[in-house]
Amino acid sequence: MKIVKNRQFKAKVTVDFPTDEDTVETQSFTALFRALSVPELAEHHLLDAAGQDAFLADVLIGWDGLTDDRDGEDVPLIFSPEARTMILTDVFVRRAVIDTYQAQLVGAKRGN
Repeated sequence: MKIVKNRQFKAKVTVDFPTDEDTVETQSFTALFRALSVPELAEHHLLDAAGQDAFLADVLIGWDGLTDDRDGEDVPLIFSPEARTMILTDVFVRRAVIDTYQAQLVGAKRGN
């Protein structure tokens, strides 16, 4: 086992968007996360928007599979702090990113 000080990992973020027809539209992208240490995690307070903002700025460090509609054409949305802030203003995206990070921490994908 190799100990890595600044561990990163990718995970599929699945976002459920409610529709007008009382159904859900599911979309996804791949997020690049930074794994926080236990002391770093303890510093974050996820019960308010400011705490979530700080947490998400620390952990969401990149992505693949997001596009931006510019002049009717989908173009890749390049990661930047400004783009991160923009996508995380959507409550459904924000919740999905936090849930995905937390699921990876507790090993939900491994069945633990």
